[in-house]
Amino acid sequence: MKDLRHAFRTTRKQPGFALTAIITLALAIGGTTAMFTVIRAVLLKPLDYRDPDQLVSINGGATPSRFEEMQAGAQSFTGLAAYTLWEDVTLSGGAGPEVLSGTHVTHGFLRVLGVQPLLGRGFRPEEDSAAGAPVVLISAELWRRRFGADPQIAGKTAILEDAPYTIIGVLPAGFRFPFRGVDLWLTAPQELPTIPPKSRALSPYLTVIGRLKPGVSLERANAELKVIRRQYSMRHPAMLDAKAKSPVELTAMKDQMVADVRSMLWMLFGAAAFVLLIACGNVAGLLLARAASRAREFAVRAALGAPRLRLIRQLLAESVLLSVAGGALGVLLAVYCLRLIPKITAFNLPRAAEIRLDWMVLAFALALSIGTGLFFGLAPSMGASRPDLISVLRTSGVASHAGHSRAVLAGWSTRSVLLVGQVALSIVLLIGAALLIESVAQLRRVDIGFNPSNLLTMRISLPPVRYESDRKTALFFRDLAGRVGALPGVRSVAAAIYLPMMGYAGTPVQDATKPPLPLNQRPLATYLVVSPGYFHTLGIPLRRGREFGEQDTEDAQRVTIIDEALARRFWPAYPAGQDPIGQRIFIGGVNPKAAEIVGIAADVHQGLETSAWPEGVYLSMTQNPQRSAMLAVRTTGEPLSLAKAVGAQVRALDRDQTVAGVLTMDDLVEAEVGQRRLLTILLGSFAGVALLLALIGIYGVIAYSVAQRTQEVGIRRALGAQQRDILTIVIRQGLVLTLTGIVIGLVAASALTRVMGTLLFHVSATDPATFAGTALLFLLVALAASYIPARRATRIDPMAALRI
Repeated sequence: MKDLRHAFRTTRKQPGFALTAIITLALAIGGTTAMFTVIRAVLLKPLDYRDPDQLVSINGGATPSRFEEMQAGAQSFTGLAAYTLWEDVTLSGGAGPEVLSGTHVTHGFLRVLGVQPLLGRGFRPEEDSAAGAPVVLISAELWRRRFGADPQIAGKTAILEDAPYTIIGVLPAGFRFPFRGVDLWLTAPQELPTIPPKSRALSPYLTVIGRLKPGVSLERANAELKVIRRQYSMRHPAMLDAKAKSPVELTAMKDQMVADVRSMLWMLFGAAAFVLLIACGNVAGLLLARAASRAREFAVRAALGAPRLRLIRQLLAESVLLSVAGGALGVLLAVYCLRLIPKITAFNLPRAAEIRLDWMVLAFALALSIGTGLFFGLAPSMGASRPDLISVLRTSGVASHAGHSRAVLAGWSTRSVLLVGQVALSIVLLIGAALLIESVAQLRRVDIGFNPSNLLTMRISLPPVRYESDRKTALFFRDLAGRVGALPGVRSVAAAIYLPMMGYAGTPVQDATKPPLPLNQRPLATYLVVSPGYFHTLGIPLRRGREFGEQDTEDAQRVTIIDEALARRFWPAYPAGQDPIGQRIFIGGVNPKAAEIVGIAADVHQGLETSAWPEGVYLSMTQNPQRSAMLAVRTTGEPLSLAKAVGAQVRALDRDQTVAGVLTMDDLVEAEVGQRRLLTILLGSFAGVALLLALIGIYGVIAYSVAQRTQEVGIRRALGAQQRDILTIVIRQGLVLTLTGIVIGLVAASALTRVMGTLLFHVSATDPATFAGTALLFLLVALAASYIPARRATRIDPMAALRI
């Protein structure tokens, strides 16, 4: 306590020094604490389910029949469950229609997860079929928001898609399985209404999870599923998921949930740790300079009998006090940073709702603060605790400071070694940020094949109760296109089951003139059902043939438009050789009629990084009516300004119908680079802080060196040295230290940036131009940081210096 009181009094006497050190440490400790909070919640904490280590995900989709065979044959599991991807479900009544996110799950999904409803009960086996009673589970958030937290909600009716459903229970607050934002859980995924009945048996649209029996390993369960797949493939050789040689891999559910973000989060945590090390080096340099100015004090203490351990303890108390103060401020900074987490939606950060400060995070911050204080305070304490009593007590002023800059490596002082380390770490961070910036730039230069400007998009899902026939569905979208197309400011309008950048489905295709192949041996193509005017509205060039028209009815010849990639697959000589227009291909496995190719469109990227499957096939919505579709509206001005007018036209056709997912196509394209853009911003921020700290370190080392060498400079000036000579000597010192750090940093970066390979796009992890440009930029900035103290050295008065 005496040491701490003395440390407080000593620090209070130099508020500028203390404030600089505390702010520096707060930035570093705050960033590291914020990243640890995210890492712990997303990657380290067990899932909030019973015995979470027994939960596994089975990679790849499954058809309903394969899921049934897995349930019947798998002995390594206490239970298996399946679910579908999200779908729009309209809740009617009360405050008006509202589009919610829902999913269909098998009856045992709560039992597999080990979750009990907050109110009511889970699904029963008899409800998990087309003949079962229409029941639904709702989220706690929806229960509070829409139903006023009614404690008697179980057994009441909700109108979903114009059909009555009985609410049987409310799931716990924060429960978000299988994806964020879901509010409704329905049964019978094998009866998924968004997929036509004939297609359900062939489509592997189910995602399967399971709970392992106690003592069963992943390897054993994986081997068992391989046997079941092989048997399934023999019984159903034509099914899309009947590829016997496909590896069945079980993944721990926790690992599967975070697979897309694990490397990114660890990278950011490493960047925060680098900034912390740089900050430690900076503050250690400040303490070294401060210890040098107190050399006489320590010499007097040692002469009066103070043991070395006593001096070290006192100095460490001062450094720990600074570090804990910086840590306290850093925790406040971390709280602010964590409030930004809800905005990280560009790449759907899993388990984001679990990210919060708790006692574990606070304990980490405290331990980090104390450890940081001991780390950066050790070198100054060790040096200051062994003063050269005779030389220090005989001298005063600046001369007495020299004894505390002992060489520790090849004639370099401790501060010089720390500076080299700061520069090396900064170079690694700057190169990482530069590579990501180049990746984002490359992504933005991708030719996506359509024009996203002035394009409004929204999602419309028609309830099957009112739109039970294909004719009603087709009439609704035809009438809506006419109404919206007549609005002022609208140039054209079209509908499609998907739009680029919003996901895609695949279907097997084959040249109809070739011998038929099993479905799972045919090439897969991106499958899109679009309305007339789609290519014109999205600005997709039509290379040959025509667009779909109103004449392409259900009774007419089945037609299709393919992209150039698919044309090259079936007719390699394209655009020369045989003309694909007029040729026929088989599409999917339900409709046995071959479709005639009436047009060839330019290739379109379904995502910026990939073209999905490299081929695409389009079908006419007039021949294949869809109850759920995306509406694309090309406008003359700001797209979102017409959102209300388009919504009004939807309600004019059907007052109970609403729209969802209103976005511009520019927003959808931008979301494709969201993860890299966010990573670039965060890593760039860390790199910017690191660069600033390193430059402050360079300035501090050179300025301190100039102060130590005041007499030397005075003597050189007295002997005739010119200002240019003094400037060269001082700047050379800074450049030697900087160049050494740059070389070490380049070597380290060439090894560490290889882990970024999956996050880079058309950029090498060891891109020579990026490495050279970063090194040159840092060298120029370091030159400017060295110039200021060097310029000050040229102004030293020789007579004043010689009097010291």
